[in-house]
Amino acid sequence: MIIRFFSVVALLVMAFAIASAQPQARGSYQFTLGDKNVKHVEFDAQAREGGGATGTLFLRDDATVVYRDVDGDGSPEEKYAGVSMLVAFDDMTVDKNQAVMEGVVRDSTIPFLVGQRVLLTVQDNGNNEREPDRLTWGVYKPIDRNWIPSDAELKEDPGVGLRWWATDAERKDDVGYEMPREDKINIRSFSLSAYSFFDTNDGVGDIIVQP
Repeated sequence: MIIRFFSVVALLVMAFAIASAQPQARGSYQFTLGDKNVKHVEFDAQAREGGGATGTLFLRDDATVVYRDVDGDGSPEEKYAGVSMLVAFDDMTVDKNQAVMEGVVRDSTIPFLVGQRVLLTVQDNGNNEREPDRLTWGVYKPIDRNWIPSDAELKEDPGVGLRWWATDAERKDDVGYEMPREDKINIRSFSLSAYSFFDTNDGVGDIIVQP
């Protein structure tokens, strides 16, 4: 009985070690920008062994949010005294001390944000003594593309449906991306070098990225 008990414990420890070996990122960070409105972020993301990720993000921004219908004449215009949202992560990628997490807004103080995609990008700079941790995020409306690009002069365009890999021929380190690009904004939509982090001097908290 004792031997069997210790065998079960060993299996549980091994399973936990395997799970914890997957890339993960977590943290809590608070800062302000030029408007002095507080922005607060808490997140915890864990990559799945077979792909995808789990975890959540809570985001609060006290800055005034102005919404306009950019597809029309700009009306109606709606103003909100800040915003908070809860995001459920479903995918992530980690490269050294940087991580990009994506998910969907499950709840928000601004109703029209529910269902939109969110990308959270973070950079772990250690103990923050020399350089503070950094982060940025974006909220994206779903793209409803109901047309297929093709050559109007060809009755049957042989290029429709083909996919290819696009890279910068002058850069050997460019990993490139598959074309045509996916309609949905996700962790593959932008390279890590393309993200512009918030520039702040009063950040408080800690961000941890584990490849």
